[in-house]
Amino acid sequence: MQTQLVPDTISHDDFKTYRTCYDLDKKRLPDKLESLSELRYTDVPEAVAQRKKDGEAFLEKTEVQSLVEWKLKIGTYRPSLAKLVASNSVEEVRKTTSAAFSLMTDDPNPAKAISTLSKLKGIGPATASLLLSCYDPISIPFFSDELFRWLHWRTDVSGNNKKRKSKGVEDDGNANRKIGYTAKEYASIFEKTTSLRERLSKEAEEPVTAVDIEKAAYMISKSVQEDKSNGNDDTDKTVETKALYPPSPKRRKKKS
Repeated sequence: MQTQLVPDTISHDDFKTYRTCYDLDKKRLPDKLESLSELRYTDVPEAVAQRKKDGEAFLEKTEVQSLVEWKLKIGTYRPSLAKLVASNSVEEVRKTTSAAFSLMTDDPNPAKAISTLSKLKGIGPATASLLLSCYDPISIPFFSDELFRWLHWRTDVSGNNKKRKSKGVEDDGNANRKIGYTAKEYASIFEKTTSLRERLSKEAEEPVTAVDIEKAAYMISKSVQEDKSNGNDDTDKTVETKALYPPSPKRRKKKS
């Protein structure tokens, strides 16, 4: 990965290039996935925001199921996960999501809310973060593979991998590093996303959200993966050139 694209050094201009490419790439999605993406990024967050205004924010069971379906289609496919989520009752989903969202009112750190949501069957830290992101898309990042690996990618000025730890989670330059989907890993994601969001917002003098970072990370990671699969040296490409040809989402078969 080019040194200019790692989180510590990426400029807002480069970041915005990849962020914009996500929306362009979305136009190539199959109809079903495009519909689910609309639910994930627009419909569900707007519904939760309206309920919050009405006095109680929560998610409906059907909304959680749709979000999980979206997550499985853009990431590792695990059919048993959907069945587990479906086994939660409508009341359990409403009650648990309401309790989790209420915790966010008094404490911006999502750790307790993640723990609360994880009480639902089929909901671990990664999926819990997706639900929380719909409640607060500005500051709560979704624990995607691409975001985790990008945020924990470090290289020194020579382009060599440089390892470092944050919240007990080691940074490295392995694009295929294993992910445990643990609360500790999510704590590191949250800390790094917050820091990056504040830096880029200050640099651009305009708000940068956690969802913006999620989308940019997706495109950067996919671009790197495409270069490696094609046997290309991505250091020979400019950000602008690479971003003109963003890769299409592909179902991954890795176990998570």
